[in-house]
Amino acid sequence: MSDVSSRSGDFSIVARRNCSMTPRQLWTFFLVTAALSLLIATAWAVMGALWVVPFAGLEIGALAIAFIAYGRRVGDFERIQLNDECLLVEVCEGAQLSRYEFVPAWANVETCRAGPGCEVVVRCRDRQIVVGRYLDEDGRASLARELTVRLREKRF
Repeated sequence: MSDVSSRSGDFSIVARRNCSMTPRQLWTFFLVTAALSLLIATAWAVMGALWVVPFAGLEIGALAIAFIAYGRRVGDFERIQLNDECLLVEVCEGAQLSRYEFVPAWANVETCRAGPGCEVVVRCRDRQIVVGRYLDEDGRASLARELTVRLREKRF
């Protein structure tokens, strides 16, 4: 998901991870899945297959670990802001926020093939950063075009 705003020559985009479930929905899904798994394991244990219960516990534990890992990254985002003085790229991954500032007149946007898709790279002298990591292929292409046009405007 991304938000784009543009006003009086300024450009801003915020791209976030695609998180289809709210924390409450995720918690509810986990509890229902764990209860159903334990119910089935209990039914098999009553019929004499006691070895099913530890495997159900492992299954629930693995699901809990996966949901915790998912929840830790739910707030990740990438913000790109361009105004007359600065091209600012902020990347939040987990608890770490990184800020990269570039002079718009010196910055260039390049697209590079990376696996099945492409990467959008912002370069300025000896520094570079990959942007658009939370956008789909069309979104990255659109970002590269829009950012290139906006940076050209800042050169003159």
